Amino acid sequence: MNGSLMKLMRRINWALIKQFLQYGTVGMMALGVDVGTFTVVRALGLDLVPANVLARLTGAVAAYTGNFLWTFRQTRHMAGWLQSSWRYAALWVGVTLVSTLLLGVLTRLGLNETYCKLGVEMTMPFLNFVLARLWVFRAAKQPVQ
Repeated sequence: MNGSLMKLMRRINWALIKQFLQYGTVGMMALGVDVGTFTVVRALGLDLVPANVLARLTGAVAAYTGNFLWTFRQTRHMAGWLQSSWRYAALWVGVTLVSTLLLGVLTRLGLNETYCKLGVEMTMPFLNFVLARLWVFRAAKQPVQ
């Protein structure tokens, strides 16, 4: 059994797990920015849809910055900032549409807006991580020497 456990431990991609945990840390910070912004602007009287879009935008800026600089360590590839930023924007638009649709449906059912917002935003991190890793922040191909 001990040998099996050791084999399993060697097969685990610890770098991927570390990257996912960093992504989660950045995501929790961005979620706080997003939900906090949403709660404040709704309290100030902004309608649901523009409040959600504004909140998601502020959270997205926080998430993109954290993921670009820390999770996916893109600082060596600043030239790739433009490419990854348009990809991130495209991903953000798609997820924002889904988020806004779900938020609208749930609040029409009479559920609390802030809890709905929090629940909706907590459902998407796994899909976002996969798309961010494979598409948004994918490493630039190195020229063959």
